[in-house]
Amino acid sequence: MDRQSLSAASDTVVNGDEAADVERFAWPTRVVHWTLAVPFLLLLLTGLTNFWPRLKAVQVADVRLFAWLHVVLGFGTLAAIAVVILPLLLRRSARADLFELLDARRSDYLWARHHALRLVGMASSSPSVGKFNAGQKVNTIISGLATVALMGTGIILGINYVTKDVFSVIFVERIFPWHTLIALLATPVVLGHLYLALIHPGSRESLRGITRGVVRRDWAQRHHGGWLRRRGDAGPQSGSR
Repeated sequence: MDRQSLSAASDTVVNGDEAADVERFAWPTRVVHWTLAVPFLLLLLTGLTNFWPRLKAVQVADVRLFAWLHVVLGFGTLAAIAVVILPLLLRRSARADLFELLDARRSDYLWARHHALRLVGMASSSPSVGKFNAGQKVNTIISGLATVALMGTGIILGINYVTKDVFSVIFVERIFPWHTLIALLATPVVLGHLYLALIHPGSRESLRGITRGVVRRDWAQRHHGGWLRRRGDAGPQSGSR
């Protein structure tokens, strides 16, 4: 690779080989992600204590600890959405990332077909992918819909936790199973997301992108070559795999 073709400001040296970092996410997108991800994970964990009687029964000052934490986290997440996330989505970089996530393209179909063929042991060449692949887009849509549904049902249950004077018992009893079902359906999605971000070697670099904002250029060329080309940052290997 021609060293003069890389930005000197973003070059790093790893094990004696040159590897340039490419900016992946600006700070507004990273803040939006973590402002949603951390409370969502904590809400999921505290909510799942309903299936563990010993944890569900833990009390502090005659208050069920995890039920109280769940309600507090829920209202705190609503406040964070209003105060942090919605204003940041007005920023150009975060808005552009959101539109990109919701933009269905032919490359998404090609990416899904490629992985389906590889899954059954058939040969297939990896297509050029934009900033987000089809899996990331589907994950975002499912997670977004689950968040909206959990927040909608959670507001009702949270208000009922504080006061029993707003909603009828029958109404709350109808809402609670839906809240639980949606959380259970979202759990495999969350676990899959954590596996890909923390464990899977091929996608683990993406965690660096959403924490530090940058990824290795060679990783971006392999997994998001179309994105590099669009930003005029592709090296000679872009789109080669």
